Amino acid sequence: MTSTSLWRGVLEPLEAEGIVARVVPAERLEEVRARADEAMTAAGFAPAVIARIRLDIEHGFPQTEHPVRSVVVAARGRPLTQADLTWHGESRRVLVPPHYAGYRDVPRAMARRVDELLRPAGFGATLHQPPLKTLATCSGLARYGRNNVAYVPGLGSWLQFGACVSDAPPPDDAAWGDPQLVDRCERCSACLRVCPTGAIGGDRFVLHTDRCLTWHNESEDPFPDWLETAVHHCAVGCLRCQQVCPENVHAELVRAIPERFDEAETATIVAGDDGQALSPATRAKLARCGLDYSLALIARNLRLLLEA
Repeated sequence: MTSTSLWRGVLEPLEAEGIVARVVPAERLEEVRARADEAMTAAGFAPAVIARIRLDIEHGFPQTEHPVRSVVVAARGRPLTQADLTWHGESRRVLVPPHYAGYRDVPRAMARRVDELLRPAGFGATLHQPPLKTLATCSGLARYGRNNVAYVPGLGSWLQFGACVSDAPPPDDAAWGDPQLVDRCERCSACLRVCPTGAIGGDRFVLHTDRCLTWHNESEDPFPDWLETAVHHCAVGCLRCQQVCPENVHAELVRAIPERFDEAETATIVAGDDGQALSPATRAKLARCGLDYSLALIARNLRLLLEA
C-alpha cells in the first residue's frame, strides 16, 4: 500500500462524515510557524499582541511515542448557536458564532477519528494545535478572505478547524504553496463596508487586529474607550463580515435550537463566578451553545448585551 492510498482510505471516510481534510509532511510545521510570525511582524503587531497570539497556539512538535511524519488539517461545518436568557422577566436571545460551541471538543473528536482510521494500518494520530488558518491555506484546504477569515469550498466560513500529527508517512502528492486569497475579494468590499469597528482596511491584506471587535471581546482586558457599546451583537466574537460575504451565500448556516436559561440561571451566569454555583445541567447547556468559552469573559459580554 502506498502512502497516498493509505491516506485516501482515511480522507474519503472523513469526507463522508462531513469532515474535509488535507495531509502534508510534518516538516511543514516549522514553515507554518515562521509564516505566522512573519505575518504578525510585518503587520506591525504590538509585542503584547504577538505574545498573546503565541500563547493561543502551540508551536513545534508535540510529545509523541512515535516519530511525527505527517500533519492532518481538517475542517467541519459548525452551526450558529443561540441562547434564550431570561432577564428581568423577559426572554432575550443572544447569538454565538460557529466554532465557539465545541471549540475544544470538535478538534479532539476529529483527531480521534483520524487515529481510529489509521489504526488498522498500524499507525496513529495525536491532537496538535499549530496556527490552523496558516496550515489550512498553505495546504490548499482553505483560502483567506479580505477579512482574514478562512473559507473552505462547500462550508464557507461556517466551520471549525482542527489538526493532528501522525507517524504515518505523508502522501506522495501532498499539495503545498503560498496562501491564496478568495478570487472575488479583489473586486468585493462588502466586509470592509460592514465592519463595525473599521478593522478591515483597504490599505493592507492583514486585519487591523487592534480594531477588531472579536479581538477585544475575546480578551479579558478592559474594552478601549473608543469601542462603542452599540457594536456588540454576539455573546463573543462577531458575525458582521461573514453575514454579508458572498462566499457564504451557498454555504448553509445551520441555526441550532436555542438553549433556554431561566431567571436564576441567567443571574448566576451574568454574575461571572467560577462556575461552581452552576448545576451540571446548566453547564451542559452552556457548552452546547458555546457560552462556556470563558465564564468571566462571557459574563462581561452578556452584561453589555442585556443592559443595552
